[in-house]
Amino acid sequence: IPVVRTYEFILPDYVEDRVSNAIDNINEFGNLTNNLFQLKFKAAGITLSRFVVNSTIGVAGLWDPAGIWGLKRQAEDFGRTLGHYGVGNGSYIVLPVMGPSNIRDTTGLIADTAAFSLAGPAALVDNTVITAAFSGTSAVDKRHRVPFRYHQTGSPFEYELLRMLYTMKSDYDIAN
Repeated sequence: IPVVRTYEFILPDYVEDRVSNAIDNINEFGNLTNNLFQLKFKAAGITLSRFVVNSTIGVAGLWDPAGIWGLKRQAEDFGRTLGHYGVGNGSYIVLPVMGPSNIRDTTGLIADTAAFSLAGPAALVDNTVITAAFSGTSAVDKRHRVPFRYHQTGSPFEYELLRMLYTMKSDYDIAN
């Protein structure tokens, strides 16, 4: 949270939005591959269209004209792909910086990260410093987008509440 607060203090909201859009555009690689793994060809086509439009008209993804034109983001990750094929949640865990997760989604995160590094945009750039900077910025931006902060509910059962909500959302995302 101190890193996220520093990020929010240093960057104006407008710049934060451009950073988020650029990260989303680069991460379309993972959305595309996982849509294909789940045999969601229409979603894969939308994802590819979003990437092309946002990379060109959206100036390297800094803006999201594809979203304005009705091409909604088809967010998928390998955790959802595993869930699509029936892999169970596993134990609930809270990852540093990244927040709530479970064993399946953490495994998916590791697989997505490896795919991104070995076959995705990071492999094309082939520069460890740039890849590390992107990964760090992406992690901070992801946590920045989650408005919830621990201990704000005041409930002594906050952990159980978060575990239940995370599991329900994960199940919902896989079903849709």
